[in-house]
Amino acid sequence: MKQLFIIATFVVGILSAMGQTTFPLPAVPDTLTTRTDRANYLALHYWDNIDFNDSTLIGNEDISEQGFCNFISIMPYVTQQREAFDVFVQGITCNKKAQDYFMAIGQKYLAEPQSPVYNEALYIVLLEAITSMDHLSVSDSEKYNFMLRMEKRNQVGTVACDFEFMLRDGTYNRLHNINAPYTLIFFGDPDCEICNKVKEQLQESLYIKLKFIGGYLTILSVCVEGKTAKWQDTPAPEGWIDACDENCTIYDQLLYDIPGLPSLYLLDKDHRVVLRDVNVETVERYFSRN
Repeated sequence: MKQLFIIATFVVGILSAMGQTTFPLPAVPDTLTTRTDRANYLALHYWDNIDFNDSTLIGNEDISEQGFCNFISIMPYVTQQREAFDVFVQGITCNKKAQDYFMAIGQKYLAEPQSPVYNEALYIVLLEAITSMDHLSVSDSEKYNFMLRMEKRNQVGTVACDFEFMLRDGTYNRLHNINAPYTLIFFGDPDCEICNKVKEQLQESLYIKLKFIGGYLTILSVCVEGKTAKWQDTPAPEGWIDACDENCTIYDQLLYDIPGLPSLYLLDKDHRVVLRDVNVETVERYFSRN
């Protein structure tokens, strides 16, 4: 009986532990006793008590934003994730303001590497759900379909898009010609102050330095803005492959999802994506565990 009680309260307990006090949770039927059944029910009915036409929800951190975070947090226990997201987007797309607000929240928490619940796979499910709605405006449909295409490009585990780059001596090479256990691509611009700070971080990182000095890591620095005067005047750190995308092909052909500079991609020996659009700390954590 004690075991049954633990299973029956498991999912709601997740939210209680997070301090969930204001979001109007649905009541999970007592007849559902397995962890999976209760998690699925909660996910599918999570938004039942929310009126997406209520303007006070927009910008409400306690209910809307925290509610979305907790919704995401139960997804590892849910087997009907797509159905749950379908219910969610069906609700938000009935109100343009709610749609814009919650999709921005979704991007903030699921697509940004700094987020505590960062999850590209779930973000793709969210985008697939909203692009399946037939009542979206043409502009919104185009926007979210574009975001979905970009999000699916160079996913972790897939072979990274190959591209040509120009070296400082005027010669050319290609990404897939690099032969190294790991390749860290640094997409940046010497004119970008944040890019220069991140370069310093990479040089100072113990884990990255050990891999680099040991010959396990090649760092490819690519100025995505082309053969600019600033790039010509600013050599990359010693030992890095110092390159530029002469014709801005990466941007023009949308080869990589680069929402902001700098952007880091870590590839394995087969040029498969290991980490996608991450920060230095994430690369450090990966190498500390490997």
